[in-house]
Amino acid sequence: MTQTLAARAPEKTAARTGWLVVGQSVVRTGQIAIAVLLVKLLAPSEWNSIALALTIYLAAVTIGSFNLGHSILYLLPTLTTDQAERLFAKTVRSLAGVGLFAAGVIVLIARQSTVLSSANAGVLVAITVACELPTVVAGPALISRGRVRDAGLWDCTFGILQFSCVVLPAVFARGADGVLQGLALASVLRLVVFLVIFRRDVMTKWDSTEAHLFRRQILYCAPLGIALATGVLTRTIDKWFVAWKIPSNVGIYAIAAQEVPVLAVLPYASGAVIAVAMVKHFMDDDYRSSFQLWSQQVRTMCRPVIALTFLVVCIAPEVFDIALDPIYQQSVLSFQIFTVIGIHRVTEYGAVLRAVGRTKEIVMSSVILLVLNACFAGAGLFLYGIVGLTIGSVLAFAVAWIWMLARVADVFHLSVGKVFPWATWSSYVVYFGAIGIASEILSGLVVSAYGQLLIKVLVMFVGYRISNTVLSSPKNPLSVFKRVEYAQ
Repeated sequence: MTQTLAARAPEKTAARTGWLVVGQSVVRTGQIAIAVLLVKLLAPSEWNSIALALTIYLAAVTIGSFNLGHSILYLLPTLTTDQAERLFAKTVRSLAGVGLFAAGVIVLIARQSTVLSSANAGVLVAITVACELPTVVAGPALISRGRVRDAGLWDCTFGILQFSCVVLPAVFARGADGVLQGLALASVLRLVVFLVIFRRDVMTKWDSTEAHLFRRQILYCAPLGIALATGVLTRTIDKWFVAWKIPSNVGIYAIAAQEVPVLAVLPYASGAVIAVAMVKHFMDDDYRSSFQLWSQQVRTMCRPVIALTFLVVCIAPEVFDIALDPIYQQSVLSFQIFTVIGIHRVTEYGAVLRAVGRTKEIVMSSVILLVLNACFAGAGLFLYGIVGLTIGSVLAFAVAWIWMLARVADVFHLSVGKVFPWATWSSYVVYFGAIGIASEILSGLVVSAYGQLLIKVLVMFVGYRISNTVLSSPKNPLSVFKRVEYAQ
């Protein structure tokens, strides 16, 4: 694969990173835009069907990929050229087989139950999954060749293609079937282009005597693959509970359980910034410096993350009133409760465990969260409906958070009370909670939803600007505890 998996001359670092950022931004923004526009363009019953179909599609692709793209970037470069060629071909064919199996399961479920609106919907989702799974290694494969710009263009092109194929049928009133046909068409075109680009690679003959390489690849990908699988199940199992218990409310709950992208990106970005430095400290057995670096990063992120969380909670009623149909107003409370989960996302806790090499505990944490979410959310749904389900999810995240903190504390040989900057975190929670209440009271002075939204944003903005001054004042009741915390 001299011209395939062999790297080209390296591009400039800034340009390489920029193309990947643009590509991923297009994909993520497109997914959110699809949900928002379909809610506006489709009837509630049609969006209800599409929302469930999309959760099945995303879960099947994420779980079926088993993070094999990770091995393309980090495992194949350690092999000889011939071994890399054969293993890449084996990987694509294996993903194709998994895709066909997943497609068969989806069709069977659609025919034997009323989970999807029709058997036709099941077939279209199945086609989408079967065609997309073999292509999930395209981006990593291009990057491994040094074609980073092409990898970014791949993401951009097919992010835009999927957005266009899904939204345009809704614009032209083709209904739920038209949207799913567009989704399937985008994946078919993606597969065709993939086969054109990688046709020589895919045709490489697999040598059965090197089966140990494929086993090595699976074992290499297993920890993160399991974590990704349980993660996507955690994000979708509550929606599947609603589909089973209250099928007519799947679309409403899908909006309520929508994750704000910035709140998801901030902790991962903050963890990535300090990852290399933490690894070096751990390699030098300098746990104190690693802890100080991590703890300072957590303190730094408390202010923007908690402020943004409370802002989203406060403005949710007005945003729903302005942007969505009245039927979705009943999901405002659930959305607010779900968003409260964000106040603990001041860092990516798994970064510490990855830096120290304890990846098994990351897998365990994702499994624990999945089990807790299934138990608590399921019980909440039976007791108090969608609101109870959302409260159950929050409780599951809270328990899993403390469990993860205990693992981080064990790494640094500290207690849970000392490993996390509780005083800093709680002071921001109390402060921005109070600012949020003030914004709610002041917004009552006007009747217009637009006016209320403007007042809330302004109050929260002003509160954010003066937060450092207020919380650093000696009169702040938590300042004594913060001095103790920093001393530790």
